[in-house]
Amino acid sequence: MFIAGKYDVIVIGAGHAGVEAALASARMGCSTLLATLSMDNIALMPCNPSVGGPAKGHLVRELDALGGQMGINADETCIQFRMLNTGKGPAVHAIRAQADKKHYQFRMKEVCENTENLDVKQLMIDKLIIEDNEIKGIITENMEQYLCNAAILATGTYLKGQIIIGLHTYSGGPSGQRSAEKLSQSLLDAGIKLMRFKTGTPARVDARTLDYDKMEIQPGNDEARNFSFMSDITTREQTPCWLTYTNA
Repeated sequence: MFIAGKYDVIVIGAGHAGVEAALASARMGCSTLLATLSMDNIALMPCNPSVGGPAKGHLVRELDALGGQMGINADETCIQFRMLNTGKGPAVHAIRAQADKKHYQFRMKEVCENTENLDVKQLMIDKLIIEDNEIKGIITENMEQYLCNAAILATGTYLKGQIIIGLHTYSGGPSGQRSAEKLSQSLLDAGIKLMRFKTGTPARVDARTLDYDKMEIQPGNDEARNFSFMSDITTREQTPCWLTYTNA
């Protein structure tokens, strides 16, 4: 075992929450490590490639007011903007952006990799180093030690992840990714209570196999809108959504 680095802050997990935490830390001048299971999955949108809507749109605005990146990234990579709930009162109006999944992901990865004070590494973290009830660092599967003054856990659905398909269950992360099998035990040893959450990943379809004549087109709004108060985008090309319904 050897010490591979020392940071003010280590962020474990590079989904939406982890990315924002790492960028905030680095921009405040803290030396920061952002640890991810896969460099290909930074800010991955595995389920719904939309940003905003009721409640979530409020959160994106709050992140933006605090200097976050999600609103800027959504504005730069969206393929459709739409104002929701226009048939109701203004209190529940909310904008929603449909994002280009890969463009959103790659753009956020580029921002992280080019942010001062921020290192991004592909690591499987097995254990937290805790001494006298204080975090001191982490240990990876390759027996590397990274020391820190603070750690932020943003592990999402990857802690001892299980894939459930019908009656079949096996260990793993979404879409064939790895799951962190040992970190949960380290958290339990530290006296942290764990719970299991379930998410559902929708099936993907090939657009070339769809009959759009049986669907209802849903275009974006003509007025150009942005999530971020720092965005200056006034025009954008948009791609329509299509509505279809199930029956009994």
